[in-house]
Amino acid sequence: MKAVKIAIGTLIVAVILILSMSLLVKNELADMLNPFISHKDVFVRIDQIGERIDSKTYEYILEGINEDGKKVQIAFTASKHLREGAYLKVDTKRTYVKSWEEVQQKEIPSAVRDKL
Repeated sequence: MKAVKIAIGTLIVAVILILSMSLLVKNELADMLNPFISHKDVFVRIDQIGERIDSKTYEYILEGINEDGKKVQIAFTASKHLREGAYLKVDTKRTYVKSWEEVQQKEIPSAVRDKL
């Protein structure tokens, strides 16, 4: 019986540690797996050429505005050069970028559009 209580206590402590670390640690994997971080759309304008990572991958590090109107920096990759001046809607979970899509300027909420 004592061994069961120790095992349960250890399991509870481990779960608490894992959850607290996933809330405090900001990295892409932790953000992707953490169920307590909600998805937010971030709107960006392509204002630079992506850095070539390899023959088919380009990395973009851009500042955008999230749906709450706050400035955030996001990093994501694309399999091609993105059109300069294009607007993107990026589906994020803090530092994790799930997906992105090009949108028209009129599709961006007006409060966000004014800050871009």
